[in-house]
Amino acid sequence: MPELPEVEIAARNLRRWARGRRILRVEADLAARRLFRPGTPRAFAAAIEGSRLSEVERRGKHLLVTLTRRERPVGLLSHLGMTGKWVRRERGEPPPPHSRARLHLEGGGVLHFDDPRLFGRLRVVPEARFEALPEVAALGPDPLRDGIDPRRLEGLFARTRRAVKVALLDQRILPGVGNIHASEALFLAGIDPRRSARSLSGAEVARLGRAVLASFRRTLREEDGPEITYVEEAGAKNPFRVYDREGERCSRCRAGVLRRAVQAQRSTYFCPRCQR
Repeated sequence: MPELPEVEIAARNLRRWARGRRILRVEADLAARRLFRPGTPRAFAAAIEGSRLSEVERRGKHLLVTLTRRERPVGLLSHLGMTGKWVRRERGEPPPPHSRARLHLEGGGVLHFDDPRLFGRLRVVPEARFEALPEVAALGPDPLRDGIDPRRLEGLFARTRRAVKVALLDQRILPGVGNIHASEALFLAGIDPRRSARSLSGAEVARLGRAVLASFRRTLREEDGPEITYVEEAGAKNPFRVYDREGERCSRCRAGVLRRAVQAQRSTYFCPRCQR
């Protein structure tokens, strides 16, 4: 499932592939209507065909694409959902197996939005007014762009009774953190994910903030490339220290056995011996 690093890689790729280039033709899968909500596949194609891609910004797990059409801005909000990817193919190459939208670029090349499970989103935003969208306006400061202020984080934790793992998934607190990196960061910080967020000391909160950034940066280094591979895909290697490693020996203390717990209907992985 895409989290901040995968979406950051997608943003970098889109800039490299298409910034400054005109979209000559757009094809949208009519059977994938839910992907284009609240619009329609035809309205999506009509709104961006002929536009030029000006900029791509990432905010948490959201891609905010600004296009220029007839000298006016038009926005495209892209969320990768659970299985979405932006991939590039040369003109004439076979498309990826679940291509739901195809953007034909001037100078050759086709951008495909590939999404097997259709949980992603491609929404046209009039005049690129992204801040008017509730899901964007609600996001907290972006960890990668703005850094993590431990005092702010400690203050937010102090106001919740939720377990720290559950609090980390709140996009108003740390946008971009998902199930994988919440587990990984808590492991790096040596903090039990079941603890109440408000029970963490200032030093523990600061350590956790550093661990979140370290987990993001490690994944960015290892995954950066022209096509994202998700750990859940068939044949993919698991690069993570605790995620989806239930029953394995802890790589840090070498004595604990990694466990899985369910929190807020999501799987959490941790070492009960060295996470306190």
